[in-house]
Amino acid sequence: MAKRGLALWTNKPFWVAVVMQFTMFTMATNITADTLQIMEDSLGSAYAWSAWGSWGPCSRTCGGGVAVQERQCLPRTRNIITNGTLAPPVITLRVTRQAHGVECQGVAKRYHECNTSPCTAEDRDSRGEQCAAYDHRPFRGRFYSWVPYVDGDSPCLLNCRPIGQHFYASLALVADGTPCTKPGFRAICIQGNCKV
Repeated sequence: MAKRGLALWTNKPFWVAVVMQFTMFTMATNITADTLQIMEDSLGSAYAWSAWGSWGPCSRTCGGGVAVQERQCLPRTRNIITNGTLAPPVITLRVTRQAHGVECQGVAKRYHECNTSPCTAEDRDSRGEQCAAYDHRPFRGRFYSWVPYVDGDSPCLLNCRPIGQHFYASLALVADGTPCTKPGFRAICIQGNCKV
């Protein structure tokens, strides 16, 4: 029996082919598994936040305004280091947001209140300034002089009433930093929402 087993090993071309096929199959399996792992790792962190930019200007010179700071969600270029079963060159993989729907987590903008000192008597209030900006724009084919109309249900809409008329119009969202009403709190409008 030992001679017969030894005789099989002496037929070297046959066994070399079998060992090579087994090795190639194993390497192909490893490449597939490694590639899937690389893709999973890449997609999980394909985007990263940039550094925060500088603070923007205050939205008002007095009476309380808001300054905004922004950062960008940027695609990350990843260099993927291969293990010993893959070919030696480094693979650079760029994944785009559109292709996979992956984005950064967290906030892109942050705000802080600024210029909170009271305005002088000659300064117009924030809503008054914003409504007056529509004085020279036609509304339903006519020109009006607008004054603020504060609607308690929608404090961050720019509701304006034409002087001498009995209607009001919601012309836009108020500017970020415009005061709004929250009982017991000082609040300001940020992107159309009243925030404390």
